Amino acid sequence: MADGYSKDTDQQRTYRAFQSLIAGEDGAIDLAQAALLIASIEYPGLDITHIQAQLDALARRVRIMLALPSPDQLPDLPADVDPLNVLAVMNQVLRSEEGFHGNPEEYYTPDNSFLNKVLENHTGIPVTLALLYIEVGKRVGIRLEGIGLPYHFMVGYKLPDQMIYLDPYTDSSFLTAQQCLERIRLLAKRRIKIHPRWFEPVTHRQLLLRLLNNLKKIYIDREDFPHALNISDFILMLIPDAALELRDRGHIHLQLKHYGRALHDLNTYLELSPQSSDRYEILNQIKSIRRFIAMMN
Repeated sequence: MADGYSKDTDQQRTYRAFQSLIAGEDGAIDLAQAALLIASIEYPGLDITHIQAQLDALARRVRIMLALPSPDQLPDLPADVDPLNVLAVMNQVLRSEEGFHGNPEEYYTPDNSFLNKVLENHTGIPVTLALLYIEVGKRVGIRLEGIGLPYHFMVGYKLPDQMIYLDPYTDSSFLTAQQCLERIRLLAKRRIKIHPRWFEPVTHRQLLLRLLNNLKKIYIDREDFPHALNISDFILMLIPDAALELRDRGHIHLQLKHYGRALHDLNTYLELSPQSSDRYEILNQIKSIRRFIAMMN
């Protein structure tokens, strides 16, 4: 490929597997597998099947405590099983026994965003701990939804008359919408206008984007541009025509001296956003790149 930039075979396989995984209906996306494919960029050779088996084992413990047969025999919860009791038992296994908890002291460590390391270290950030609950819940037979609140990611479960929320990062207690708002205001440290759409369950793609955007920021702040590029590639597989992401990837390519690829992404950004406020800044960057490429030839 141009500018000396190429992907190794393992990375190509990972990208193809991720692209195939997200190609179908949103609800059919296997979130655990997608998260582990993302983690395999940092941890090449990651045994995804082994990690999935760890999730199966956690769910099996919950099922045993609930006196439920295996998912092969009974994939869905019986109608007479109280979902609140199921969630309480999940909390007992995941939080009380296994000690999964938030990691505020090392919040911006990349490992907090990788599901394999969350399972190994028993710590994570809100979105990865929510993902853990969603995936264990799926294996137990209960459907938990990701709730993408600002400042904080939670999970929700829809009861017949209301939605209840859990905060796996903080204490995993059951919360009402009002209690969630109080936590957001504490995190924001100011009064903020509340939008009802915040409490709408996110799609699987949106959850993965939240995870990826966290990682992208961490890597850029660390000036780890090779890994930032990997993450930007994943984001653009999820949202191929995202103009701002193309601009950001163009800047990452530029940091890595991938001049041809930077030129392509920045030109595409301007095609998609011809009236962007940074248009002239980007045009000047494009001119500089072209002059540099001409000097090299």
